[in-house]
Order: sequence, then structure tokens, then C-alpha cells
Amino acid sequence: MVTLSGRKIIGLLSLIILSVNLFCGIPQGVEAHMNTVGYSDIEIHDKTIDYRLYLDPSEVAQWVDAQSKRVFVIGEASQNEASKPEVSWTAEDLKPFIHEFLTVTNNGETAEPSIKGISMAERKDAPAVLIDMNYVFSKPVDTYEIDYKFFFDQFDALHQNFATVHIGDTEVEKIFNKDDRSLSGHVASVSSGTITTEITVPIWLNTMWEYVKLGVEHIWTGYDHLLFVAALVILKQPLKNYIKILTAFTVGHSITLAIAALDIIRIPANIIEPLIALSIVYIAIENIWIKKLKWRWLLALGFGLIHGFGFAQILQGTLGDHYILSLFSFNLGVEIGQIIVAAVLLPLLILASRRKWYRQAAFCVSGGIAIIGLYWLIERTLF
Repeated sequence: MVTLSGRKIIGLLSLIILSVNLFCGIPQGVEAHMNTVGYSDIEIHDKTIDYRLYLDPSEVAQWVDAQSKRVFVIGEASQNEASKPEVSWTAEDLKPFIHEFLTVTNNGETAEPSIKGISMAERKDAPAVLIDMNYVFSKPVDTYEIDYKFFFDQFDALHQNFATVHIGDTEVEKIFNKDDRSLSGHVASVSSGTITTEITVPIWLNTMWEYVKLGVEHIWTGYDHLLFVAALVILKQPLKNYIKILTAFTVGHSITLAIAALDIIRIPANIIEPLIALSIVYIAIENIWIKKLKWRWLLALGFGLIHGFGFAQILQGTLGDHYILSLFSFNLGVEIGQIIVAAVLLPLLILASRRKWYRQAAFCVSGGIAIIGLYWLIERTLF
């Protein structure tokens, strides 16, 4: 029979509380991944900026409903276009929406958008509201600036928009998020009629930086991935085993991240997301019953293959012309984020594992992780 002194009980409760705060204290309503994603296809021609904006229909509907106090419903497909659902919003409905959240300027001159069309489209295998606009200026576009503020402060702090600016044969890529909402550049028209872009850093370096940041943010807001990593390493092990496990997980998700992001193999989210939750449940329960962790690295490799498909969901359809660099940079960001988490977590676990009560605490925390994983499994399977 195991008995615990007052000091041991306090230590046990402290570890449980710490673990709950680190891994289980997920705010209600926060998803395990980033929420809505948008896209901006921008072309600059002489005095005109053409802007094709793709947004999540539910987010647009939420704003329109709040402003008009009416409910707009995305309609069923018409008989002539069975594959394309329709929207009931008009240019007048969405013009205040665009005016509030999107500003496009040239040399300090702000232009009002002309909305050419509003329709439903498909982007990254998901429905999107396509708002086709153009901005016309009094002078040729030279120094342009785009301020993008959709959804961050009202509906979705994790919203992101993948923007590509086409200037002649040159592309500039940008990822708008709550902490980085603007894009600016300088365009010069030369006598041959070609257009070049002057930027302070090479385009490839800008692309790399954007996707590294995206990878770090994705792992840090991917609570299910973090919880899985925590379950993998929470049992007391030699340091070399921790390294083997984390390396195997990295190799596994790197392989399938590349395969899925490049559209070589694509598995729907409604299959991958429950499997990720199931992997959390399995590892957490195994922590309670397993006697020896000899093959834990092999499990980490296998489940890493599944998690890689989850990582890739944010990239599918967004890589553009610099897909190798973007893919490498995103994976690098994921690894940097994971290393930072491990650098904080592992020393704490190693220190705590020297206590006699640590094994019981690890069992309790694993039970909590299993419950959260089971909740996600049910939620992703039934809803």
C-alpha cells in the first residue's frame, strides 16, 4: 500500500496543477488548430490593383448578420450550376465590410473598391466567398500598401490570410495575421513596360520568414499536437530515449507533411482529426498500463505520420511557386516551436521525476490527457 506524506501530497498536487495549466488549460471554444483561413490574389497593372479576396462564408455571414440584424443563408446550388452554391449578399451588403477591414493605398492615395462580383468558390477543398474587386488610382501604382484587418479583433484572433501580389513576372508572398496586418512595396515602371519590385530583403528570404513564423504559430496553437508530445515524454526515461522519441515524431510528421502539402496524397480532415485525437488517447492510456517503454520511439514515428497530415492542412493549396522553400520553412518553424517546447518541458520533467511520487503524478496527468483526447475524438467524430 502506497502512503503519501503531506509534503508528497503537496508535490503531487503541484505537478498535477502545473501539467493541467500547461496542457489541459485550453480556453473553452478554442480549437486544436488555427481557425479560418483566407486568400488574397492581388495583381498590379498601371493605375489598377485587382484584388480577388477569398473568405470563410461563416465569418462573413457572422459580420453581415451582426450589422444588418438579419440572417443571410448560403443558398443551394442552382439547376444550371449544380456544383456551385450561391450567396445572397450583394455588393451593397459587403461594401461596408470591405471598407472597414481592407485598405489599399498608392503613394498615400486611398482608393474605394469597385466590387465586380460576389460568388461562392472552392479553395483548398473548402467553400469560400470570392469577392472580386479592383482599386483604381489617379496615378500609376508606385508605392503600394495593403492593410488587412478582417476578423482578428471581433470573431477569430487566429484567422490568417495567404496573400500573393503579382507584379509582372514577380510574386510577393505575405501571410496576414493578428500581429502582422500590412503589406507594402515599391513598384517601378521601366521604359520596356516590364515591372520590377524593390524590397528591402530578397523575396525568398521574406517567403522563408513568413512560413517559419507560420510553422511556429501552428505548433504553439495546435493544442492536440502539444498534448500528444506531452503524453509521449511524461513517463520517466533516460535522456537518450527522449531524444529518440522526439526525433522519431519529427521524422514521421515531416514525411507526411511534405507528401500532403504537395498534394501527392491527401486525406480529408474528417479522417485525420479523429485519428490525431485517438493517438492522444492511446498514448495516455498506455502511460498508465505499460511496464517498459522500449518501443515508444516506434509509436512516435507511426503516429507522427498521422500528425503530419494534420500539419499539412494549413498549407494545402497555398504554397505557390516557391513551394519547396515554403514547405521547408514551415517545417523548420514547426521544429523550432517543438524544440522550444521541449527545452522548457523536459528539464521540468527530469527534475520532477527524481521525486518518489512522480510516477503516481504522471499516471494522474496521463488520465487527464486521455479524457481530453477522448473528448476531442467524440467531438471530431460526431459533430
